[in-house]
Amino acid sequence: MSIMKELPLSLIILLSSVSGNLACPFCGCGNSNFQVGLLPTYSNAFVGARYTYTHFNTLSHDGSQYSHDYFHTTELWGGYKIGRVQVMGFVPYVTSHKSSDDGIINKSGIGDVLILANYQVFSITNSDTNNKKAYNSLWLGAGIKLRTGQSQVDVSDPDFTVGDFSSTPGTGSMDYLLNATHNLLVGNNGIVTNIAYRINTANAQQFQYGNRIYVNSAYFHSLPIGQLVIRPSLGLNLIVNDTNHYQSQEVADSHGYVLSGTAGINLQRGLIGMMANGFLPVSQNLFDGQTQFRQRASVALTFSF
Repeated sequence: MSIMKELPLSLIILLSSVSGNLACPFCGCGNSNFQVGLLPTYSNAFVGARYTYTHFNTLSHDGSQYSHDYFHTTELWGGYKIGRVQVMGFVPYVTSHKSSDDGIINKSGIGDVLILANYQVFSITNSDTNNKKAYNSLWLGAGIKLRTGQSQVDVSDPDFTVGDFSSTPGTGSMDYLLNATHNLLVGNNGIVTNIAYRINTANAQQFQYGNRIYVNSAYFHSLPIGQLVIRPSLGLNLIVNDTNHYQSQEVADSHGYVLSGTAGINLQRGLIGMMANGFLPVSQNLFDGQTQFRQRASVALTFSF
């Protein structure tokens, strides 16, 4: 088995929070709240499907405004490796349910397609006197999020709030990603660390999500059992949100951060892989403490070839 097939999952965590500032100045954490997540290691190519569930709650300081937000994303994803270059694509279908003091909003549709490309800066493999392999690699990359999802909001509606932008399947903006991923594997143990930066632009209706910083690190252990390899993982994920803007004006208190604990498991048997991952908050401050990230969970199936 090649060293690439023995490697753990690479992590690229791209998560962000969004919200509004009129009737409900903080409601919603929506379509900008996507996550690339755990990526399977593959020698040549992979295809698969993934489902992700995310939940946020919001309550104003005076208790008069609230929002319960649930997001379900089902996506097709795949990747292809040519020498030192990885190219990956993600096509999501997004369903959102928002129950708030303004009523109930349900929306669904194709989301924003994401394309990523990474370049392997170095890959070093060593063996000690006990023939224990040590693998060290660094990937640098960039990506683009296309404005393929429906994003129009009826701003002439008397009940319009800026939070309505978070309920649409797409953001309406062309956004850009920069990332670096480091993998360290010694025997059956490893650590993967990712740092990513997302640059957001304004959409046609002059709404702009703030730029995002993502830092994630996870420890994993590989347990081979016959033809099956089990890889449990534990880690931390930090997301820092810059301020959102609407019509060139800052959305009050829309900056913040979420620090989450992560746990996951990857099952690999031959060319077939299955992944399950969860996120729970450790510390957070979104919209001056009025919005709370509750949990995120995902399951995925992949086929490598």
